[in-house]
Amino acid sequence: MKKHGFIIGVILVIAALLRFYRFFDIPYTLDELSALSRTFYSSFSELIEKGVYNDGHPALIQVFLFYWVHWFGYDEWIVKLPFLLMGLASVYWAYRIGKDWFSETVGIVSSAYMATLQVTVMYSQIARPYASGLFLVLGMTFFWTQWLNKRPSKWHVSLGYVIFTALCAYNHYFSLLQAFLIALTGLFFVPKDRLWNYGWLNAAAVLLFLPHLRVSLHQMSLGGLNW
Repeated sequence: MKKHGFIIGVILVIAALLRFYRFFDIPYTLDELSALSRTFYSSFSELIEKGVYNDGHPALIQVFLFYWVHWFGYDEWIVKLPFLLMGLASVYWAYRIGKDWFSETVGIVSSAYMATLQVTVMYSQIARPYASGLFLVLGMTFFWTQWLNKRPSKWHVSLGYVIFTALCAYNHYFSLLQAFLIALTGLFFVPKDRLWNYGWLNAAAVLLFLPHLRVSLHQMSLGGLNW
């Protein structure tokens, strides 16, 4: 166990070094500047109506950026920091999920790939719903796995599953689709005597997304999302 802990610690250090290399010199992308241009509204309702309603993405990241930059400013490193941290946390999620589903070795190899792949490093440095989508989907998968494997499930596991599932939906429509597929797959793993509980958990996640439904339906009516 100590050896495995040391290995995952080294992997996390490498992941941090790759993501935070020249941290204060990482420039904005055009995608980020577009999102930041929609943070100058005077109220939350104006942000939703003018900055989210016709954008084509769910509201989570735009709302987060709206408050984040008002609290901490527009410096590149400040805006990118939460996404870098979510990218780093995703490396650990990959380890835990691989370990829980298969073995310690699979968890270590999975996290090593997650730590060093160019695509995961690059998108961790971009303040858009990509690193957050990976983080939230893996977080949902972790709590989903814990709920399936532990009986009876602890309340914080159920709560974690519901919250991460709902946040996947608020983050991006691709992460919503992934969350839906994971939840659907659960029907093949959940014992019959726990199906009702599983259904209620997913119903709670859907209920949390209902306030966004009007926005989503309008975005879908635009003829396509701005991916």
